Amino acid sequence: MVNNNYLSKISFSQALKIIFAKAKETFNPTAQVVDINNCLNRVLATDVKAKINVPSFDNSAMDGYAIRFSDLSEKKEGWLDLQKPQYAGSSELQTLAPNSAIPIMTGALIPEGASCIVIKENSQIKGDKVHLRDIGEKGDYIRRIGADIKTESIILKKHSRLKAQDIGLVSSVGCQNIAVFPKTKIVLFTGGDEVIQVGEELEQGKIYDSVRPTLKGLLQSQNCEIVHVGSLKDDEAQIKQLFDQYAQENTVIICNGGVSAGDKDFILKVMQEHGKIDFHKVNIKPGFPLLFGSYNKALFFGLPGNPVSSFTNFMQFVIPTLRLLEGEEINHAGFVRAKMTRSYSKQHYRREFVRARLSYDPTIGFEVNITGNQSSGRLTSVTQANCFIVLNETPTDLIPGDEVNVQRFVDLLYPHLI
Repeated sequence: MVNNNYLSKISFSQALKIIFAKAKETFNPTAQVVDINNCLNRVLATDVKAKINVPSFDNSAMDGYAIRFSDLSEKKEGWLDLQKPQYAGSSELQTLAPNSAIPIMTGALIPEGASCIVIKENSQIKGDKVHLRDIGEKGDYIRRIGADIKTESIILKKHSRLKAQDIGLVSSVGCQNIAVFPKTKIVLFTGGDEVIQVGEELEQGKIYDSVRPTLKGLLQSQNCEIVHVGSLKDDEAQIKQLFDQYAQENTVIICNGGVSAGDKDFILKVMQEHGKIDFHKVNIKPGFPLLFGSYNKALFFGLPGNPVSSFTNFMQFVIPTLRLLEGEEINHAGFVRAKMTRSYSKQHYRREFVRARLSYDPTIGFEVNITGNQSSGRLTSVTQANCFIVLNETPTDLIPGDEVNVQRFVDLLYPHLI
């Protein structure tokens, strides 16, 4: 039997601190070199440096005419002789003759001798000549070599999660293969003797599993590698056998149910006897029975059985941990201040996450409306919500118009986009 002298009924902040410390201690990921086209949502394992200047040559920022500014600098307008056009993509570099203009396309090489571009809208052609007006200033509409990015400059830093625009940026400097941290390996177990899956016949005393599709969807939103999804029965031997099978290095096991104080809460018993528990129960509502620790080499989260409790624990504890394990530099989601639209009474000393819907009114500002009954078994309170109202540990009575701290779901799911 493992020696389990674990903490109980700890604060939200203490729980996060313990989880993050354990995660850093347990995981030792090795960087992978991946083609940039397969790197969306991956986390950089090194800084990315530009291989080339951007732009890599002086080029035109507009469709127009390349001229010597000195040819028209006095009157800012006049007639010039036309030369053949300079097209984008052509490697032929023309030389601009005196008192001449070269039609030029956006992105084309700047002809030798040209010192500004006059936009096409300020031109009039007659025969082999062009009249230009409002020529602007010397250097106008010329993008100089390296004006955006210099060779060997750092364009993205280690621990950044790659967004679509980051993929474009990396590609623009000629980097094809990028070092990224591996995806987090996840094993998800849901169940209990009363739980069946959609498609099975619903018998008296049975319920459909709403937690599995919810948690699996949340995992898919995080770009994890889902190694296995399975069911646990209220059977201590089966639970231990599956834990033994899947508790591998650099893996996270996530379970729901079986972690409270019931006669058949065997997940807790297996962890007490064969795993390492860091803490059990956090002073929050919903989600009080959260169990956290490790089993063999795997990190372990035991979420409460109620669907709202498991959702809240997942959003507040599991998601930031998974992102940390992938090497991301965590920026905790901040709060939006919003006005309550209805009364709410909190008469306990736990931190509470109230499901609600945030909206914006130009005359009032941000408003937040509680999505009905806050029972931990009422999944509709989550589906109708887009945020949590976060109430600290102090009891409070709120009335319409009171300002509260609000966490948007989108900020919790995708903090790198904030």
